[in-house]
Amino acid sequence: MEVNSFVYRVLYPEEWVDFKKKKVFYGNDLDQKSGYIHLSNKNQLKKTINIYFKKKKIVILKIETKMLKQKLLWEISRGGEKFPHLYDRLTLESVVKVDTLNV
Repeated sequence: MEVNSFVYRVLYPEEWVDFKKKKVFYGNDLDQKSGYIHLSNKNQLKKTINIYFKKKKIVILKIETKMLKQKLLWEISRGGEKFPHLYDRLTLESVVKVDTLNV
């Protein structure tokens, strides 16, 4: 099991606005198709942004893993690395920091 106190989720600004309003995030189309919400650890975050979020304004959520309970699994994904996958909705109360970035 991976030991990380925090994981990260990258959203578009309109997804963040909707998340704040509803206080819950069920994932985007890719997440829903996959059956889980895609997350990254701190070391994976930059590469995730470079691959999927080029030249766009983004919102980076820092999420406390202890709030996700047993619904967070570390599974082999891109490049053979273990990535955090959330098999549940993401709640606003688990978000401890929000940053906006233009890439």
